[in-house]
Amino acid sequence: MTEKTTTVLLIEDDPADARSIQAALSAEIDSPFRVEWVTLLSAGLKRLSKEGVEVVMLDLSLPDVQGIEAVDKVCLAAPDVLVLVLSGLTDEEVARQAVQRGAYDYFSKGRVDAHWLPRALRYVIARKAALDALAVSEARFRAISDASPLGILVTDKQGSCL
Repeated sequence: MTEKTTTVLLIEDDPADARSIQAALSAEIDSPFRVEWVTLLSAGLKRLSKEGVEVVMLDLSLPDVQGIEAVDKVCLAAPDVLVLVLSGLTDEEVARQAVQRGAYDYFSKGRVDAHWLPRALRYVIARKAALDALAVSEARFRAISDASPLGILVTDKQGSCL
């Protein structure tokens, strides 16, 4: 079974960190990840203006923007893209704040390896797909129930109204 290739936009200014992330995501034979690397947020935003990026891995300390502002700009530019923050060992609190502002999750750059990073990335992608499918299903159910001329009653096994 062949996995769909996922395009990951890596926005990271440190070449050593970028190389380790690229190596970790391409270590598997037939890796499902294709990594595009840029060193500036402005270049990342330009790339996001085109189609085809499913995941953004975003450093919060870039030459042209610092901190939460980077997350805000990426989320505004590409609201449907999965944004993952790359945090250093000292800025984990800022990464948590980034998740509250629209990033989906965060990874510590100090813990990147070829086994866990691809696995964690696949898990996050699958979790987002499941949540997106649930939201569509809930919206469909809400539309059906709103359009129904009859009431809908939900009960538990004992017949109590829920």
